Amino acid sequence: MDTQRTTQTTPGSAGPGDAARPPTPGDLLRALPAEANERGSQFVSAKAMQAKLFSVYDAAAAAEDALALVQEQLSLTLSRSYYEPDEVTAMAARLDDLLASRTEDRAGAASADPASSEA
Repeated sequence: MDTQRTTQTTPGSAGPGDAARPPTPGDLLRALPAEANERGSQFVSAKAMQAKLFSVYDAAAAAEDALALVQEQLSLTLSRSYYEPDEVTAMAARLDDLLASRTEDRAGAASADPASSEA
């Protein structure tokens, strides 16, 4: 009996090893091209991009570089009408990378801080 399953994940959905992983800010942005495609467009509207950027703004504030990226992209939405799907996914990956490196920096600093360990 073959018990292998094919698991298909979508942005923000938990994969086999991520039982209940909440979506990252990048996952939320990566959903935009699929949402646009469902509406019959191959492009992501600047208005949709702007709304999604506002929705991840607080999470991006955790890292100065991530916040700067979101603020820069919000400014760009004012002078654009659409985004190519690959632009959105590249920016989503960059945002997740910036936030992940910030999380790793914090974890490294906490483990190196003798005051943070119990005696």
